[in-house]
Amino acid sequence: MSNKFVDLVGGSDANNGSTFALRKKTLSSAAAVAVAGDVIRVMGKPSTSSGTATWTKGSPLVTLSAAMNQLLYGDGAWTAAANVTATANTTAPTPKQGSNSSKLVCAAGFTTGKMAHFATGALNLSAYQQASFWIYSTAALAANTLRLDLCSDAAGDTVVNSFTINVALNANQWTAVTIDNGAALGATINAVRLHALISMASKTVLVDNIFAAKAPASADCLTLNTLISPDNAVWYPVQSVSGTTVYVDAQATTAATLAKGYRGATGSTTFYMLQPTVVSIGTGNTVYDQVFSGNGASGNPITISGGWNTTDMSTQDGLTLIDRSDWKASGINLTGTTGYITVDKMMFGHAAFPLGLVSTARGYTVNNSGFAGTSSFSTMPTRAVTVDASNFINCTGTTAILNIPATGNYKTDNLNWSITNTKVWGAAVAGIKVPLFVAAAPATVTGCDCSGNTGLGFDIQSICNFRSNTAEGNTLGGINFQAIQGQVSYGLTARGNTVGEVLLNNADVEIYGLDTNTVGGSAVPQISIPNNVSGHAVVSDWTQYTGGAPAAVLTKLGSPGTGRTAGNSVNSQREGGVAANNTTYTDYGTVTTTGVVGQPGSGIAWKLTPDTDALSGGPLSIPVGKIACPANIPTTVRYWAKLSAAGPTAQLRVFGGRYPGVGSPGTDVVSAAITGTTFAQYSVTFTPTENCVVDVFAEVYGSTTQNLVVSGPVVVYQ
Repeated sequence: MSNKFVDLVGGSDANNGSTFALRKKTLSSAAAVAVAGDVIRVMGKPSTSSGTATWTKGSPLVTLSAAMNQLLYGDGAWTAAANVTATANTTAPTPKQGSNSSKLVCAAGFTTGKMAHFATGALNLSAYQQASFWIYSTAALAANTLRLDLCSDAAGDTVVNSFTINVALNANQWTAVTIDNGAALGATINAVRLHALISMASKTVLVDNIFAAKAPASADCLTLNTLISPDNAVWYPVQSVSGTTVYVDAQATTAATLAKGYRGATGSTTFYMLQPTVVSIGTGNTVYDQVFSGNGASGNPITISGGWNTTDMSTQDGLTLIDRSDWKASGINLTGTTGYITVDKMMFGHAAFPLGLVSTARGYTVNNSGFAGTSSFSTMPTRAVTVDASNFINCTGTTAILNIPATGNYKTDNLNWSITNTKVWGAAVAGIKVPLFVAAAPATVTGCDCSGNTGLGFDIQSICNFRSNTAEGNTLGGINFQAIQGQVSYGLTARGNTVGEVLLNNADVEIYGLDTNTVGGSAVPQISIPNNVSGHAVVSDWTQYTGGAPAAVLTKLGSPGTGRTAGNSVNSQREGGVAANNTTYTDYGTVTTTGVVGQPGSGIAWKLTPDTDALSGGPLSIPVGKIACPANIPTTVRYWAKLSAAGPTAQLRVFGGRYPGVGSPGTDVVSAAITGTTFAQYSVTFTPTENCVVDVFAEVYGSTTQNLVVSGPVVVYQ
């Protein structure tokens, strides 16, 4: 195993990559010299910080403690030159900042020269070195077609600083452009203008959110190509900057202020920034900034390791950010068909596909990496993939950001996907999906947070290792268990989701540790079984929202139709972590031990509260005891019971036909009717003809306001 060195900006592919001094420039060239077990060190940049910023949960707005930039253009129409029409555009393409963008429509008679200008007012920009802005062209433009100028006069005729747009622009794409002047900007600036160097006849261009920025090496450099963070861990793309007002972004078509918001805790924190290592542009999603054709081996992957320091690449002090400018092109394409590639500390912005993967390759690992306003992987491999401590922020994809494929390969390999300690926030689709029929060698989804997504947080359709996961603020529900039997999960949090916190779609699950206590409350069902499906859950240690404003809805058990029931239930043990608090929620009503006072000397008592679906042919019923019975000896079981008030019909029952000699099918053993409102003893007597364990049930129906309490001490006579 050896290290190879790559500098995506200052390297040379004529070098062999063996040392810092001989570093290569591209991953394509590095692939030619890398073998299994090698680590390819890629130069990156450390994050910087300046001041503080206030982040608000659920909001795309970030408010800086002090401005770092100078706005040059935000809203309003420009003053057009001859043969150009300038308007303040509010329609498609929707503006990236404010209420409108500057739209410049060039007539056939316009060729080159000043297209339009905007009077900025008197500005001293000598503290700044860069210009950052959005630009959009309705036709593809060659590099060096347009130039942005800063002028000393309000008419936009006397140029002080010029920024030639030296990259080709794709048609119909908002493109984030940042250009370094290499020296301080002018001290006397009164206008900004757009200038055509190549004919713009019959073409239309739009610009938005033009501002001056500090030098690239400054700690307070903030541009449209910068990623920002409240914690130096989760990174957001920038949509706009205006004074102390910053908005995070998502996709190319995301309109001003409408990106999915920050998902952490509201508060003021240090404001972190990460500058791109390389900014590039391409013509389509199959065009990648970097291509790596190498393959590792099982147990000896090749690691593409980002974030190495610029002086000698001996210290991994940052991250490597590849910014593709306009969402049209992609990041790194791993084309080796065998696989076994690890990607570590790599970041991607404004990319179509951040990583290109081969669907049949094995051994991909993505660690400590970030995807800010990109799509997801180019394909979801049908062999195990490991994703750890990597965050997908305001991304888009198909079905889910991490959409595990259904395949028999996991059984063949005895290895499945593992997604751990990963955040999927603000996605345009669901967060993480485990599909049907992949339980052999189960997938692992642990320590993940899928929140604020337009879709489900988690969609779990096969038994998997599902632990310590959080889903908050998702549009279609928090955690969906579907077509799954026997799933056991631990330590789940689902709060503030629409539709339901936990959904059971033809699912039977156990959850040990569940928090649905939404801050501020929620009227959304905390465990919800959608209409016309079935569901059962056993939940232990359930922290619930129980408030009245809005009124808490603990369970929704489906709505199979008027006069019909589905047999759905939720059995909750140790509610709120209290051993004595246990409740079963069913179609026929609720059974609970919470706050129930039994007959003195009893260890436990049950309160049965029926609902409108509890009838004589289908009462609210619960097993209250399992009695070991010897053969051919009469057994009498006696309980204490009472009604809260007259009205319900209640009794004890042992079903006939289940135990030899005890009744017969359709002929049950029942107690006398329970009628009193003070505790009295009621019993059932039977004589099994074989040794067996008999279940004794208590049941009630006929009221929605009164209840039955059944209590010990239980007395058994044999």
